[in-house]
Amino acid sequence: MAQLICSSCGLAAEDDDLICRGCSGNLSRPVVARYPLPGPPVPPPPSVPPLVPAAGAGTPGTADGGDPAEEEQPRVCPHCGAPVPVPTNQVCVACQRMLGEARPSRAAGAGEQAGDVHATRRDIPTVVLRIRFGAVERTVTPGSTLLLGRAPAAHTTRGLLERYDNVSRQHATVGLEPDGTAWVRDEHSTNGTFVNSSPVSAGARTPLRDGDVLRLAADCTLGITVDQPGEGDRR
Repeated sequence: MAQLICSSCGLAAEDDDLICRGCSGNLSRPVVARYPLPGPPVPPPPSVPPLVPAAGAGTPGTADGGDPAEEEQPRVCPHCGAPVPVPTNQVCVACQRMLGEARPSRAAGAGEQAGDVHATRRDIPTVVLRIRFGAVERTVTPGSTLLLGRAPAAHTTRGLLERYDNVSRQHATVGLEPDGTAWVRDEHSTNGTFVNSSPVSAGARTPLRDGDVLRLAADCTLGITVDQPGEGDRR
């Protein structure tokens, strides 16, 4: 057995000493296994070969075939160049024009024909009703309506009709059905509503067609345009 030496002062000590006789420090002894371990030493575990993916299998973060997926470019209006905040929008929020044909919802993958990628139902352009107040336009999208008048509730058209004293506060409502049918309804106005000089019945819907002239009272004339899918801007 090796000679026990004090680690503090270097003085030799006896095997059964617990405290150094020179510096009174605690003696530390090396830890030795009391019994030998049975059997031969255990070899280290074998190394595991790296996993090779099967041919043709994609990896996370890549498209089919192993190529990285292409990042979609932001959509912009083809007329004014303004960005389209929602990819499925059909009307530009800046210039109020039809955005035209929607691009495919995803890029064609490797080996896939571009014609195989179809636009979803929400990507298909829809009809838009336009009402012209001179050089100003207001649009109505499918399933929505627009109140024409001088009341605060008609905030979209109130500023354009304030100078017409013969136009009622809630004069008429124009709307566009989801199937593209446009209409106008007189809201029991004082001086009436006319389509192509023909009076319409109060409280009933009268169809509107592309090119119609809508008149409120005697002299407030509005132009009607119905944009069909793919026709673009019609003025």
